[in-house]
Amino acid sequence: MKYAPRLKFLIIGTVILLAMQWHTWWFYLNPPPDFSHGQVVLYATDWCPYCEKTRALLAAKGIPYREMNIETSTEARSQYQRLAASGVPVLLVAGEVVRGYHQKRMESVLDAWQREHKPAALSQ
Repeated sequence: MKYAPRLKFLIIGTVILLAMQWHTWWFYLNPPPDFSHGQVVLYATDWCPYCEKTRALLAAKGIPYREMNIETSTEARSQYQRLAASGVPVLLVAGEVVRGYHQKRMESVLDAWQREHKPAALSQ
């Protein structure tokens, strides 16, 4: 019975850690809806400097995208909330969600998207 306090501590600690990271578990169990329909969508605001960096990254790569302003569009705000976002920018690339400005992650997702959609872009 001398292990009982340690076991209680371990169980309580595990429950606390899981509760703190509930949104991570939720994303794995319930993937976000794909509003992009295979395209690139940027959820942003006009004043956000990281949104501007994301726009510049998309322009530098020559990637066409649809921008949704979460402050002026109720549709954009609704989709943004359903993606469980809590900040901007949010980049949705063919169902893959990148929350926040993470350049390497964005480049990786965008490069994969470009490889997959290059022939379609050339035929248009």
